[in-house]
Amino acid sequence: MERTKQAMVREHGISWGFIEQRILEDIDNAFDDEKFVNMAPDFRINAACARKEFGDKRPTLVDYHLWILKFVTHSEYVDL
Repeated sequence: MERTKQAMVREHGISWGFIEQRILEDIDNAFDDEKFVNMAPDFRINAACARKEFGDKRPTLVDYHLWILKFVTHSEYVDL
């Protein structure tokens, strides 16, 4: 995970703290029923896919991060 953090900061020029906060917000929005129904339609589609993947179990930051990398690349493999 440390290598991923360094790569994200190096490649995107954004602090890991900011990236981590955004990921945690995404998880919170996707797995909170009230926030989920109030999401914009495009974001709700992605959140619905996350809910389908993880079921009722709220994922950890690492699990969600790995899943989203697989989701956006349409692959079962990710390069960290």
